[in-house]
Amino acid sequence: MPVKPLLISITLFLLLGGTMILLAFMYLTDQTPGAAIDSIQREGKFFLYKHNMVEKLSSREITLLYRSTCTRKCHGRDVIEKKPKTAAEWELVMTRMKAPDRAGITDRHADTITRYLQNNFLSNVPTVLPEKTMKFVKKYLWRMDFGEGDLFLDIIYVPREHLSLLRYLGVSNLPPDQQHPLFIVYINTHRGTVPDWNFAEISTFRVNKGNPQNATGWKVLYRDGQRHHIQGMLTFPDIDINQTNEMEVTMKPAGMGTKTFQWSLPVPSSQE
Repeated sequence: MPVKPLLISITLFLLLGGTMILLAFMYLTDQTPGAAIDSIQREGKFFLYKHNMVEKLSSREITLLYRSTCTRKCHGRDVIEKKPKTAAEWELVMTRMKAPDRAGITDRHADTITRYLQNNFLSNVPTVLPEKTMKFVKKYLWRMDFGEGDLFLDIIYVPREHLSLLRYLGVSNLPPDQQHPLFIVYINTHRGTVPDWNFAEISTFRVNKGNPQNATGWKVLYRDGQRHHIQGMLTFPDIDINQTNEMEVTMKPAGMGTKTFQWSLPVPSSQE
């Protein structure tokens, strides 16, 4: 068979096959020809991105990747977007979604969607707390600073009688004889990066308006790969809690001025 007619036949076959596939896709997805072509192109780019054949996606493409992966296959948008989570919680959610018996999302797609969720649906404090416990934490234990230059500080005091809260706050393997004043600190930014501060070096603590004391320890509990979110545990020297009416933590992060957080004591021992 001559080469030219063969090429024409192959071309016509491919065109016919492509047309049939497009028509079938339009029928199944109820889209116009233009929308169907856009969908095919977009899914093709997502496939190439998943396999590291495309370096990056645009902001719009990342949004569409999130929607096509999370809000069409798994959930409605309200389930996700009306329930913000901390950066660490979103990362944990996406780690679960990578499991083959869940959504089976690839690492690269999961990392991209995680950053999208952290940027757009972020809670500065844990959301896994029971509702009654969350109200208690917000009333008695949680203090916040709205930040400067898009940096936000949130700090939660964890009294000895409420150490059970730590399992909700990303802390494990805490010594059972923990006696020192303990605080969980969250630092978040939406646009910049969080400096690698050692909060033990820039924080002081005082009770009943007495002399300030230096921190005894700072342990990072979570840091995202983009340096937008850090969570850590800050500790101070032991105090006589029964003689304490007021606590104050002062932080001096470079470029943010002086941040002061205060608590009135005693904190109720019951969450009722």
